[in-house]
Amino acid sequence: MATIPTVRGEPVPWSIGGRELVRWVCTQNPFYIISAGLFLVGLWISFGGTGRDMDNWALMGGLGGYTLLLAGAAFLLVRFAKVWDDVRTVLLLVVLMFLATSVTFDETFALHPGRGWIFYVVGLAFAALVSEGVLRGIRLRLPAGFRVPYYLILSLFFLYPLALSPVLDAPRSEALMWGLFAFSTVAGLLFLTLLPAIRRGPDYVKGNGSPWPWPLYPWSLFFFLGLAVLGRAFLLCWSMHLLNGQDIGQLIFGTYFLVSFGLCVAVLVLEIGLEMCKRTQRTTNGALTAALVLPLALVGLTLFGHRQDPLYREFLDMFAGRLGGDPLHLALFAAAGFYVYAAARRVRFATEALTAALMLLSVAGPNTMLARELVSPQAAPLVVAALLQLVLGLWQRSSWRCLLGAGLAILATGTVRIGTGYDPLRGLVAFHIALGVMWLVGAVFSDWWALRLRQAAALLAAFASLGAIVISFNGPAGFPPWAVQGYPFMMAIALALYGWWMAHRFSHGAAAFVLAAWLGGATLRGYVALRQAVAGLDTSPAVWSCWRSRS
Repeated sequence: MATIPTVRGEPVPWSIGGRELVRWVCTQNPFYIISAGLFLVGLWISFGGTGRDMDNWALMGGLGGYTLLLAGAAFLLVRFAKVWDDVRTVLLLVVLMFLATSVTFDETFALHPGRGWIFYVVGLAFAALVSEGVLRGIRLRLPAGFRVPYYLILSLFFLYPLALSPVLDAPRSEALMWGLFAFSTVAGLLFLTLLPAIRRGPDYVKGNGSPWPWPLYPWSLFFFLGLAVLGRAFLLCWSMHLLNGQDIGQLIFGTYFLVSFGLCVAVLVLEIGLEMCKRTQRTTNGALTAALVLPLALVGLTLFGHRQDPLYREFLDMFAGRLGGDPLHLALFAAAGFYVYAAARRVRFATEALTAALMLLSVAGPNTMLARELVSPQAAPLVVAALLQLVLGLWQRSSWRCLLGAGLAILATGTVRIGTGYDPLRGLVAFHIALGVMWLVGAVFSDWWALRLRQAAALLAAFASLGAIVISFNGPAGFPPWAVQGYPFMMAIALALYGWWMAHRFSHGAAAFVLAAWLGGATLRGYVALRQAVAGLDTSPAVWSCWRSRS
């Protein structure tokens, strides 16, 4: 139990949990957020709503006045009360008011572009002036590497609708639909302007005038802006797409609109993780793990939220037709590209994630999402994944990578057709590729796995040779018969050479077994052929009985 003094000076017992709750309420004051939410709702009810005109200047004045009130509270809390925890919430609410201002006049601009652009320009200028005033007033240093991206992102929220103004009068036009889709992509590119600041590390914001450590400051601001991008992408499709007739209520927005922005965020998180690794001398951390998981999560995001609205399906079909694949297919390509970048940055497990993306890409065709069915495994992605793992395995002397590459090579070989119709050679080719890789891995490495691979390869070669001797196999049309009959002999030579090269007695024994079996089979076949060529050879029971009695 902990105690705190009362007004009379007598201690009153408090539980630790209760004291922490009171401290959280005092320093992470939730009433700022509640009051801001209530104010926005009340302002909207007072000055606007669906079905009636909005008093735009009154609404702008209300938003601006409340924003100045919050900014003034932040100034007083820092300069006189020295309460930085409250200021963190208040500053984020100031930014929230900027973003609320940027979306408030979408309807006005869509209906009256000549009047609406004034509110966007005035709102952006007001947001920039208040931002600079707050930063200078509380003496909070925001370096140019963060300040410039902040103003670029803020400008995007206010000015992007102006870029759509030439095509707003044609709601079914392809240009407007692509413009609505492109917002999140443009936002992601603007977020990438943070890369120079990330690579300068925590020292770039050291001594910023606040007690907030990196990455809490300034990344909480951009995390907040990132969430706002998601909402703005939806609201643009809601307010800037002026439909009429039977199209009213339809929306082209889909979850796949956010994939490009999410990949840009993954790049930022990856770079933050790399910078943290430099500081801690570790090979991985939570940020790197999150960066590697995020692209595959975005691939999964493309599978949800689909509707049968005609307008939604129209743009989705247009998307797949113009870009050569549906959102799932293109998201996998983008994820693979991200993992190539991560591998170039030498991020641990990046090549494994790239292999997983390629394997998924092999069964996700250009229309997999639209058709709702997987395609037959495609050879090209599997071959790339197999070569990647084999090269890395030989370079890093990693036997498990070589095994993984061998498995992928077998899968890739199984997808290749030689000629038309049923292909009996496909399984044989896949088997011998696997056998060759096992021999190669066993020769290059000398660990426990390599030793077991040598034995397994010798057993497989012996069983394959025995099968060729016992089972009648003529091969496909045009296949030379001597190749089938001489296969065990050639395999015995290969086993003997491998055993001699690696000093592997087990391979020598397998070679001797195969050679003996082949010679026995050849002798038996020769005897059968001789019986057919020489009439009366051991065909008389009397001769055979006489010979037995004399012996």
